[in-house]
Amino acid sequence: MGNTGSAQSKTQKRRLSDNVGGHIGRNGKVVRAPGRRGLNGQELIKFRATNPFIIFYLRLRSKRPKDHVTVIARTAGKLWSQMTSEQRKKYIDLANAEKRRREEQKRKRKSRRKNRRRL
Repeated sequence: MGNTGSAQSKTQKRRLSDNVGGHIGRNGKVVRAPGRRGLNGQELIKFRATNPFIIFYLRLRSKRPKDHVTVIARTAGKLWSQMTSEQRKKYIDLANAEKRRREEQKRKRKSRRKNRRRL
């Protein structure tokens, strides 16, 4: 069959690096590409909107900080699949509110940039 423990192929490395936004170094670890920096020197990070399950998972995790992440993830998945749509609605509403808040922040940033260019 194949060698177990062999080095990753170039296509596997490429796929991995595409997913994490960096490249694979000589030691086989992911090396992150430097991102854009803001005015205060901090790295700017773009986030996608948080989905309802992630909000549920993070709340569950905050209630059980000593438990291992995989245990909490399994528990969260089982609980989520057993929840009714009424119970999930709370988390869906929170996710939608977060999405609106982020879009509003993005809109404000764009208008600030536009106003700076005019000066």
